[in-house]
Amino acid sequence: MPDLRQDVRLALRSLFRRPGFVAVVVLTLGLGIGANSAIFSVVNAVLLKPLPYRDPGQLAMIWSKWTNFEKTWLSPAEYLDYQKQSRLFSDVAAWDENGEAALTGAEGAQSVTAVEMTGNFLDVVGMVPAAGRVFSAEEDIPNGPPVVMIGYELWQQRFGRDPSIVNRIIQVDGESQQVVGVLPKEFKFPLEFQSRTTAQLIQPARMDHAAPARGNHGWYGVARLKPGITAAMVTPELDNLAKGWTKAGLYPVGMQFTAFAVPMIEQVSGNVQLALLVLAAAVGLLLLLTCANVANLVLTRADSRSREVAVRAALGAGKGELLRLALTESMLLGLGGGLLGLVLSWGGVRILVARAPTTIPRLAELHVDWRVVAFTLVLSLVTGALFGLLPVARVSQLDLANALRDGSRGASDGAERKRGRTLLVVAEMALAVLLVISAGLTIKSFRNLMQVDPGFDTRGVLTMRTSLPSATYADENAVLNFYRNFGNEVRQLPGVQFAGFGRVLPLAAEMGDAGIAIEAHPTPAGVPGNQADWQAASPGYFEAMKIRLITGRYIDNTDTKEGLQTAVINEALAKEYFPGENPIGQRVRMGGQDRPWRVVVGVVGNYHHNGLTASFKRAFFIPAEQWSNSYGQPRRAMTLIVRSSGNPKELIGPVAAIARGLAPDVPVTQITTMDDVLSAATQEQRFTMALMAGFALLALVLAAVGIYGVISYSVSQRTREIGIRLALGADVASVRSLVLRQGMVPAVIGIGVGLASALLLTRYLGSLLYGVAAIDAFTFATIPLLLLIVAAGSVLLPAMRASRVEPVEALRGE
Repeated sequence: MPDLRQDVRLALRSLFRRPGFVAVVVLTLGLGIGANSAIFSVVNAVLLKPLPYRDPGQLAMIWSKWTNFEKTWLSPAEYLDYQKQSRLFSDVAAWDENGEAALTGAEGAQSVTAVEMTGNFLDVVGMVPAAGRVFSAEEDIPNGPPVVMIGYELWQQRFGRDPSIVNRIIQVDGESQQVVGVLPKEFKFPLEFQSRTTAQLIQPARMDHAAPARGNHGWYGVARLKPGITAAMVTPELDNLAKGWTKAGLYPVGMQFTAFAVPMIEQVSGNVQLALLVLAAAVGLLLLLTCANVANLVLTRADSRSREVAVRAALGAGKGELLRLALTESMLLGLGGGLLGLVLSWGGVRILVARAPTTIPRLAELHVDWRVVAFTLVLSLVTGALFGLLPVARVSQLDLANALRDGSRGASDGAERKRGRTLLVVAEMALAVLLVISAGLTIKSFRNLMQVDPGFDTRGVLTMRTSLPSATYADENAVLNFYRNFGNEVRQLPGVQFAGFGRVLPLAAEMGDAGIAIEAHPTPAGVPGNQADWQAASPGYFEAMKIRLITGRYIDNTDTKEGLQTAVINEALAKEYFPGENPIGQRVRMGGQDRPWRVVVGVVGNYHHNGLTASFKRAFFIPAEQWSNSYGQPRRAMTLIVRSSGNPKELIGPVAAIARGLAPDVPVTQITTMDDVLSAATQEQRFTMALMAGFALLALVLAAVGIYGVISYSVSQRTREIGIRLALGADVASVRSLVLRQGMVPAVIGIGVGLASALLLTRYLGSLLYGVAAIDAFTFATIPLLLLIVAAGSVLLPAMRASRVEPVEALRGE
């Protein structure tokens, strides 16, 4: 310890003599370490921090699968069968997204997210209510008592965390319901980790255990596995159960019905896991490049101190003491960079929280905690040791006589010193090439994504959502009149070109699918039925979205409840189910045989609904006023789409005022523009692109600075040699060529190494790219050329300076 304290004092004294050097090193390290700490904060929150459930490793999601559906929900009958027949589950629970509900009362009108769940859900995930209790078996049955649970956030914001909320009666969609409990503070349904909103109102599932539906797949299933059982072990059992149900005649053989399990941790983070690992790898490469750059600076300083070190050795300092002193200096610099990096990561985390896409799960939990501090501390020490290796190695190989002689004269740079710096330049260029190529692929992918035609025009479109409570709008005519009057009044506003309603908004919510029968092409027995996405649309919907009409007509005011039952289909459905035929006038039926046949009156162009990168799916559109004829209930929750000739945001106030005037107790929610919806749909790719581009730019700067520093230092050390060459008759061009060759050879080698590494590694980016191959010829050709230009520019200035050396002055200096 006394030796360590002495080394620290000597190291600090030495560093304080060179404040400029220390500032450059600490700033460079701070950028590299800060970037790593910020990305680690995201990885820690998303991948490393345990889920709030008890023993989350023993939880799995259950999904169904059949022909044309790689992943879909469970039916009530399947959920109950898994509970009774699985030998590997301790228990199974289910939940379903129930849309919106309207809360009214003294606290005002508020639209909340509603979910239905089975009463055993909290038991399965291993959590207890923050207040009250869960649903009892007597409450979780069809026509059971009107009870609800509320989310912690709703309890806090609307009811001030009043413990008397338990057993209180609240108004939900105009009906009196009793609050029996409050969800835990940390609780989220598994798929809510990828959203910044959580369920606020929870209602009982009320499944019919006596005659559960088997064809209605709309429930998410979560299972707790028995000790020692994994999700991979469960999937074969689920497949065997499904095959048994098919043999029993519960499913058509051609349906190829099966099921599989996904570990809960993978379910929560699987969509972004690869992207985060790629970013972590990229920022790790950036840190290595930073270390190489700092090692060059430290090595240059070590060379300038060779006489000082030699004198210390001559006065009796052992190599162990010299090694320890050199390593102490590098570790102190590393810690300084770490402290700055921690400050920068704190700011970086705040930026990431504000700019990161909502699809990154558990984003609200992102902050600099003890894990991040510990990671930064360890990273600082490791970084200090890493960039200090070369100077330490120089000390261990010190030749006392040569060091004293070199220190007394301006000798030319030795071969050993050249080799060390050359290797660092090669490493810097290789890392820069790998980073910039990865960024180039990401940027090209994002450009391709932004050029995708969504199938509609987002410019000048305002959207907002309303949900009419069933208690106060029990009569279907009241629902139809509200939306009819709402649309008509909005269309009268100045600047409004078109206005219409849709069940769900493209790129903002999944549409979902339903069965569809084609009268002219009946499905043979034992063959899976036809499927298509389903949408309710009012007159003006297609016009407001500017969805292309291919043939026939749009939904219009003649499509009333009592009129001819009609439907509009998209191009994908027409090609799949009416190949080589004119679909106009053909009849289709949505749902079971008790539903009415509908006449196809129009075919519209395909448009992206569930994501810009998703393939076009078959879709049909039912007039909103005829919805109840096929599905029993009118559409009470709808999204208004308004196309404006000016700034759509200027219509927010007038449109909301119309809604309040028609229904004062019905809140208007999800007010946004389609431009913002489109931007949100690409936010994950934009986030990845921006970070990769930032890392690449920093890599370019570090590589350029590193090459410039090495060549500039070499020129300063070889001033006498260059002076002699010029004195003996060498021309300026040959001197300039010598310096250029000295700088460009390692740069070219580094570019070659980086290019080879990129060919091997960028294939792992494939799933993150859109419309561009992982080995893209244009990117792999232009990026090395860019790095060559950067390297040439970095070498050119020292070469020009070398060519202006005056022989007399150089020799006089010696």
